[in-house]
Amino acid sequence: MKNRLEKLLLQAQGQQNDLLRQAESSDSFALRIAAQSMDSHIADLKQQLTSLSDKAEIELMEFRFVASQFNRGSMPLHIVSRAAEEIRQMIGYAALRISQGGLRKKRIPGYLYEDLDLRLTGLLPGSSRLLVTAAANRDLFDEGISKAAIGRIFSVLESQGKGKGFLEAVTDLGPFGAKSLRNFIHLANSTNAKLDFTWRYSGKEVLSWTGNEKALKQIEDALDVTELSSREEVNLEGIIELLSKRERMHLLSDSNEVIKILFPKRMLDQVAGLHLNQRVKLRCSVTETANPHTGEASIFYELIDILG
Repeated sequence: MKNRLEKLLLQAQGQQNDLLRQAESSDSFALRIAAQSMDSHIADLKQQLTSLSDKAEIELMEFRFVASQFNRGSMPLHIVSRAAEEIRQMIGYAALRISQGGLRKKRIPGYLYEDLDLRLTGLLPGSSRLLVTAAANRDLFDEGISKAAIGRIFSVLESQGKGKGFLEAVTDLGPFGAKSLRNFIHLANSTNAKLDFTWRYSGKEVLSWTGNEKALKQIEDALDVTELSSREEVNLEGIIELLSKRERMHLLSDSNEVIKILFPKRMLDQVAGLHLNQRVKLRCSVTETANPHTGEASIFYELIDILG
């Protein structure tokens, strides 16, 4: 497929160059327009090649701003720089939350950004599409820090800003990642643009989200008012009902309540020593996530230590 796309790209570029030469020699406005009309086709071929190149090494994200002012595939530099910084921070904070846990860690260490290797690889037409890549570094189980971070951002968007799913997704993303996502949506709204978000890996689409005016407003309003607050630390006892490589476990308490517990990747080795139906005592932090706009609130637990 890559060879075919490379041939098509060379053909399209050759045809465009021929048209430009003919337009120059004949001073033909129509030929110039015909040459310019091929820009979008060439850009699409380049994007497809980008998604295939180093396909096992990158997560490819496309942020598409849809508005009349972006129709030619260009964007004011201050919007590009602000968008890039918010993307950098929301993925960085999501990765920090996944790897280290805790709600209030404000500094993303340099080594984590090095591992993510976030790059702006293109600005393409239709209307304007920002292409951003992150190092995949997926393991034998097809899991990686970039994949998990991007997945948590999509979980917030797909929740539509409503219900328990939204509260859980915001808690998983963390307050600083959620703030950067909110700022990014604010930026799109300030340009009166719709926002489409597509994620590809290994040349295939993983997830996509279409942010029309209504969807963006719902997410924006929900993120504006939702509050995450650390309440206390508690000891929990019960039987392990579920253990997931996606940093989650379910604990069946003595009162027959199923308690969902998140754990950071730094504790993966300790958690790996546990097994289903094992009775354990855990030290957990407690977080309350509340949306005053809807009156919804939920309690979430995060593992701090395994006591026994």
